[in-house]
Amino acid sequence: MDKLKVLLISGQLTSEHNYPKMNEYIRTMLEATGRFSVKVIEEFNGATKRTVEDYDLLFLNYDGKTLPTSQYKRWDTGAEDVFFEAVKAGKGLFIHHSSVWLEEDMPDRYKEMWGIYLTTPQSRKNPCDDVNVKIELPDSPIMKGLSDYMVVGDDFFAGVEYYPGTKAQVLAAVYDDIEVYQRAGFPSPHHPVLVPEGKLENMRGVNTMQPVVWTNTYGAGRIFACSLGHDIDTYRRINYLTTLVRGVQWAATGEVTIDKPDRSGEKRFSQWPYY
Repeated sequence: MDKLKVLLISGQLTSEHNYPKMNEYIRTMLEATGRFSVKVIEEFNGATKRTVEDYDLLFLNYDGKTLPTSQYKRWDTGAEDVFFEAVKAGKGLFIHHSSVWLEEDMPDRYKEMWGIYLTTPQSRKNPCDDVNVKIELPDSPIMKGLSDYMVVGDDFFAGVEYYPGTKAQVLAAVYDDIEVYQRAGFPSPHHPVLVPEGKLENMRGVNTMQPVVWTNTYGAGRIFACSLGHDIDTYRRINYLTTLVRGVQWAATGEVTIDKPDRSGEKRFSQWPYY
């Protein structure tokens, strides 16, 4: 079986996401399945069609800024066109964790491709680090056989925006409880949040289930997005790991054949990533 080729595009990340080993964790998760080969690049400016043509999927781990309050640094026009044209022509795309954030004034093609996205200051990081993830579409081949689960020490992003007319499908969500915002310390100084009229209940999406895993299409391309994935603690969650590798396979091929890791018998002694 030929391995699917993944190009992990990284580079400009905020300081809290700029872990030296993060891209290697992702590479290990994917390659351990035996289904993928992964190349990591830290600079996409200057990219051409040749840069991406050999790959089945583009994996985006890119914030575009060094601080949440910084201005997003877009790639040069040529590289940006290469990225969008490749997905539109049929390459898969995985939008990882903080890469779901955009700027409000960014071109519509970003918002259309993302389908669901977040912007400052209308969107926010929920103050709760440990959250329960609810499977919203259990019959999806990506989520099949998975149960609700908890992640600890992660980022739960709330106040999402939906691109008008988007066909994005929500696979998993977390409840954005207003009570956690009533604690001291919100909003964080480094992450400003719009609180209309000073009333927490006016924040966009509060007290509703907020998407954390979703799919979308852009032209002939399939997009899988997951806003969770802040650190290795989440990557060790069996259901998260399964979601991630299946999401990559689905975005690249339209099919899912990867089973949830089997930890029965002698396999229960296997170390992460459990394959």
